[in-house]
Amino acid sequence: MTLCLPRPYPDELVYSVLARYFAYIQPTGVIGAHMTIDGRRRFSIKFVRGAARLAEQTRLTWGLSGQQLVSRHTLLPFYGAFLDPDAYLRCTEDFLSDNSHTAVATLGINNSSVTEPTYLRFCALCAQEDLDVHGETFWRRQHQICGTLFCTRHWVLLQNSAAAVSPPHSRLSDASQYCRVGAQASSLVDSGDNRLARLIAERSASILNGTLSSWLHADTGFQYQRAAAEVGYGVGSTKINTKSLARDLLSYFGASLLSKIGCSLSINSAPLRHIFHGCGTNHPLIHVLVQLFLEAKLEASRARLKSQALDGSSRQDWKCPNIFARHSADFRVPEVILRRGDKGGQYFYARCSCGFAFSFSTSQEDDPNMPVVARASRYGKAIEREVRRMYAASGSIQAVCREMHLNYRAVKRSLHGSKNAFEPSVDKVQSLRKKWLETRSRSSYQALLRNDREWILGRRKRLNRRPSNRSPCRQVRPSNRLRHADVA
Repeated sequence: MTLCLPRPYPDELVYSVLARYFAYIQPTGVIGAHMTIDGRRRFSIKFVRGAARLAEQTRLTWGLSGQQLVSRHTLLPFYGAFLDPDAYLRCTEDFLSDNSHTAVATLGINNSSVTEPTYLRFCALCAQEDLDVHGETFWRRQHQICGTLFCTRHWVLLQNSAAAVSPPHSRLSDASQYCRVGAQASSLVDSGDNRLARLIAERSASILNGTLSSWLHADTGFQYQRAAAEVGYGVGSTKINTKSLARDLLSYFGASLLSKIGCSLSINSAPLRHIFHGCGTNHPLIHVLVQLFLEAKLEASRARLKSQALDGSSRQDWKCPNIFARHSADFRVPEVILRRGDKGGQYFYARCSCGFAFSFSTSQEDDPNMPVVARASRYGKAIEREVRRMYAASGSIQAVCREMHLNYRAVKRSLHGSKNAFEPSVDKVQSLRKKWLETRSRSSYQALLRNDREWILGRRKRLNRRPSNRSPCRQVRPSNRLRHADVA
């Protein structure tokens, strides 16, 4: 059966198209009219049911495939942005069929930490423009995103309409009838919260539209872990102090703004712990808040790394204190991150390409670019060669210790090529590789990440690489692939 439904506007929800259609025909029997579409009395506002069948029924007027319908006119690209690729594709298949309840449960919309809006929202300027140009207005996807308070087109506060998201009746709410220009704003934002609310709206809209960003990664939780460790929330080399991070995140956004966007978090909230490990179904708004917070911290931390040391002295970049590596005068340590100690103090951890790894918190007085080594965790081949050379010349380990300012155990390990307590043996690394290949154990993955980083990252890249018959293109996120599918 062919349906003569009005053609959807850009960014319009499928629900809005159906609401406009029934507003045109004014059926006397609402339930019976609704059941002519897909045999159901009610329609989802955010998603669509039976998208493949609807696309076939509107092929002559819309010219859209089921996948295009889901990606362009529902909120799945936003709510499914951080799902596992396989889970995202399963949700798409559910919406293409009639099994939408399973997909909604997978998306985590019912997350207790986030409250969805009570009323459909609109932008007064967008509505007025629509009325002037089209003679009617419609429900836009961007305006219905949870946590969004601003229209990203005009940067004005969204207003609550008279249309409830969960009405007691089955009648559809046409935007032209329910959007009253001059209605009350969905939330009044203070000047201090204005900037953050705009950032949240902008980031949410970019996620909905599939804009590429540095956070779009096969393992977003790992990206968050690295960023959190870099800005000082790492405890040791693998753990994250989530309580301290949650406390600072809540302080950064403020209780007032979090309440207005419908987010109820505390320092003990499970979503703020699970989001770093990729477990559970976290609401996309939680991802948005964590991303914006970490980006602000990263910007401040990296500016600090490029401008001053912990003691306040100015410098550009850090030199390597390993005098035996024969670095050039303009060489700088490629990897320097900020860490937080067990007692709350902060320090820098550096790993040079020569193999020398060390921690420090101050720089030399006569050279602010040269760090003062507090503790060395690895020495590298250059220092080991120098230890062997000096021992061959003197024949005394004590003499090498005095000359190179190393302790007895470090010199002895360098001479015999043995590992310290923190470096596993070759057999242990091989055992960890085998265990990870068989069980994908998280503990073995973390151990390999510390001690055999190149191998484990190489394996991950090969596992994430999927064969394709199409020409190579930027395929980062499933929603991007589906959005451009079936376009000839």
